[in-house]
Amino acid sequence: MERVIGICEGRLYTIITPSPQVLVHVEISPVKHWNRRYGHIHYRIIPSLSQMVNNTPNIKEDHERVCKGCALGKNTKKPFTSSNTRSKEILDLIHSDVCGPMSNKSLGGHEYYMTFIDDHSRNTWLYLLKTKDEVFKKFKEFRLEVGTLSQINIKTLRSNNGGEYTSKELIAYCK
Repeated sequence: MERVIGICEGRLYTIITPSPQVLVHVEISPVKHWNRRYGHIHYRIIPSLSQMVNNTPNIKEDHERVCKGCALGKNTKKPFTSSNTRSKEILDLIHSDVCGPMSNKSLGGHEYYMTFIDDHSRNTWLYLLKTKDEVFKKFKEFRLEVGTLSQINIKTLRSNNGGEYTSKELIAYCK
């Protein structure tokens, strides 16, 4: 880390900056370069670009491989089948998931959030988490909150079976 001294509005500040880094240049083929530059157009179109766009070099290289970005962009997922069924009562079925880590922490230092959605009412609760190991604590907090408000216990918790939901302590608590 480097220390840099700066002045702002007449005050002296010490700023710690990361050490300088080395940038590496990797040579890629002209076809790959223009494929990326034009938003992953098909490789067979690239040789004809010089006739359509001014100042584009005349590229004769033939390329049959598929670019990773092109392949990922063309992937599709089949949609979930739609369902008109809903649980009959509140708290019969609660959907839950944990999202994160986020690229930027919240002002309170939270990197994750956890949601609980009631299948019947579609009411949604959101809890901020600093780490994933807070999931069990937040589930107990949620259960206590909704149990106190409704005088009803949660019957089923549905999740994606992520590690935070399959912990021994959460399974024992739910039993």
